[in-house]
Amino acid sequence: MNQTQTFPAERRVLQLDSYWPYQLTVLADHISRHTAAIVKRHAGLNLSQWRVMAAIAERPGRTAAEVVAVTPMDKGIVSRATKALLEAGLVVRTASQDDGRISHLHLTDGGEAVYQSLVPRVESVSIQAQSALGAPERQQFETSLKRLSSLLLQLGPDDQPDGTNARQAAMDVDTNS
Repeated sequence: MNQTQTFPAERRVLQLDSYWPYQLTVLADHISRHTAAIVKRHAGLNLSQWRVMAAIAERPGRTAAEVVAVTPMDKGIVSRATKALLEAGLVVRTASQDDGRISHLHLTDGGEAVYQSLVPRVESVSIQAQSALGAPERQQFETSLKRLSSLLLQLGPDDQPDGTNARQAAMDVDTNS
């Protein structure tokens, strides 16, 4: 059945090739795919396991909740990745001295060796991508990413940069119509 839709005359359409959030998502996906291939080929890890290892290596003793906070993964994914790393002997869990309900994660010697073997390979993805930019462009890109990230962290999911709340504004329009 060939069915056509009728759209309003003032229909707004995002042009994905010029919508920077979409382009950034595509770039992140490309980087993730390259990284996943590297960690799989050289250490038999999946991307989630690598991210957990990287978070622990960056700050040994992180809790699983802290790993969730610094990685783009939910707690179920972090839990499964951590379990696999524990079973592989790459990570150990130690009980907190202050609160027995909390445990801290550390790389084992074997985990540290795997991590150190992967770091230069994973960094090569970033180095290769950045080679398309000159030094001033790289610095501006990094500065812009940090600024955008900081701004978006301060906003709630429905807040707009001008201080308005998109959901509340839409509801106000509906109730005033």
